[in-house]
Amino acid sequence: MSVGKSDLRKALRSVRFTVWIYFAIFIVAILVLIWISFIATLETNYRSRKENDIELVSSRIITSAVNGSLTSRQIEDLAHEYDMCIILQDRYGLTIYSYDVTSNHCLIHGSSESDLRSYRQSADSAADGVYYAELLNPRYGDDTLLYVKSIGGRGAIRYLMINTSLEPLDSTVGVIRVQMIQITVAMLILGFGISIFLSRLISTPITRITKSAAKLGQGDYNVEFNGNGYTETEQLAETLNFASCEITKIDTMRRDLMANISHDLRTPLTMVKAYAEMIRDLSGDDPVKRDEHLGIIIEESDRLAALVNDILDLTKLENGGSELSLTDFDLSERINSIMARYSLLSERDGYKFYVSVPEGSMVTADPIKFDQVIYNLVNNAVNYSGESRDIYVTAVPVSDGMEIAVTDTGPGISKELLPLIFDRYYRAEKSKREVIGTGLGLSIVKQILIMHGFEFGVRSEENVGSTFWFRTKNRS
Repeated sequence: MSVGKSDLRKALRSVRFTVWIYFAIFIVAILVLIWISFIATLETNYRSRKENDIELVSSRIITSAVNGSLTSRQIEDLAHEYDMCIILQDRYGLTIYSYDVTSNHCLIHGSSESDLRSYRQSADSAADGVYYAELLNPRYGDDTLLYVKSIGGRGAIRYLMINTSLEPLDSTVGVIRVQMIQITVAMLILGFGISIFLSRLISTPITRITKSAAKLGQGDYNVEFNGNGYTETEQLAETLNFASCEITKIDTMRRDLMANISHDLRTPLTMVKAYAEMIRDLSGDDPVKRDEHLGIIIEESDRLAALVNDILDLTKLENGGSELSLTDFDLSERINSIMARYSLLSERDGYKFYVSVPEGSMVTADPIKFDQVIYNLVNNAVNYSGESRDIYVTAVPVSDGMEIAVTDTGPGISKELLPLIFDRYYRAEKSKREVIGTGLGLSIVKQILIMHGFEFGVRSEENVGSTFWFRTKNRS
């Protein structure tokens, strides 16, 4: 029961239902406004129009009468044009001219002399000499509008009576009401049909994206988001497709990282175990062999410790758990001090380190993290230097700081791999010689340089070598 209520609640909150209900409310509101306008204003507007027509006819007749240009033809034309009955009388109530468009069906032509006298008296007693009344024609039972005007002056015409029927309004309203009902029913059917169609049309791309997102959440990173239909859904689909691609890359690189770390952990652990067993079984009583095996165990333990430390450092840097301690220091002294520690590699393995840093160059950075950057870049160059084993560490002034670069003469990096080289999950193929470090050095370099706000990058040419560089900033 609760599941059914939950599904119903979700359905009522869906985009499809929301669009449908709003569109339906809009249609009903429009129809209600039309009906209100029809009921409230049609009759009023009709009567107002009739009154305006009477005023117009009265003005024309009186103006022509005063000018002496009034003719029976003019009265007939006005009566037919505006569907009115007209009577002109003198001061004594005698009819000068009369025209009936209804063949004695109108009020004034069917009224008695006493009624006409009453109409004249009402006009004479009115302040503006005009008597307006909506009266029922007792003969035919229809509503009529009566206009009587008392005309001053010495002219022959003293009274103007105009009568028009309001009955066409009732018949017209009846016809319109039937048509309105028909139109209302048609509009409701059409409107609800269109609202259902539009709600489905609008919600379909969103529903489609939601289903694809559910697949993505279940681990299907190859899902494709299709937002065809609207600019917003297309933009959302593009964003989700980009996110899906990035998640796919990260997942692949994460797997590679786990495989690499597993390999890096397995090798020293195997070595530690193997040499510990050798000490126990074979060389425990031989001091020379024992010391040799213990030395290997210590070296492999150091490798394990370095790997774990690098993973912890990278995690701390990425999570913002590491803070900078900025200070000014001499760049030349710092780099020369670091490079002095590579003298063993020069003597034992034939590496040649060329350092070119201007003396007295001052930079602002975290000294300990700066050392990590240089160490990792130099170790990377050692791992991938060519047969010449030449490594160059240089620093040159730039507009607002120093550009520091570490160059090797190794195989270089292909263009398609350059964007990945600093990624925390990416690891290039190892060189043929034993690798120094844990393989996470460039990821650590990237995070440290980002923390400092330093620009960095890599320039590489295959079979020539690679140059990793970054630019420090002077303290402002």
